[in-house]
Amino acid sequence: MTIDLAPLNQNLVVRSFPVSEERHLSDLESRLMHLGFFNGETIRILKKAPLFQEPFLVEVRGRMVALSKEEAALVLVEVLA
Repeated sequence: MTIDLAPLNQNLVVRSFPVSEERHLSDLESRLMHLGFFNGETIRILKKAPLFQEPFLVEVRGRMVALSKEEAALVLVEVLA
């Protein structure tokens, strides 16, 4: 699943971006990596705006990062058991 579909207040692990041989990282994906969204990184979605469910407030590496729905849809995650 991606961040925009993930549950609130649960530990999630980043499983990278949907990259294939034909598709390389975009500038937006590179920006997310600079913010700390790396494969294996633990994150937590703290809040979603009430009306349009955007932006998302995400804790990554002890920092709070606001993501748009477009950005959140790029990061594959899974719930930690």
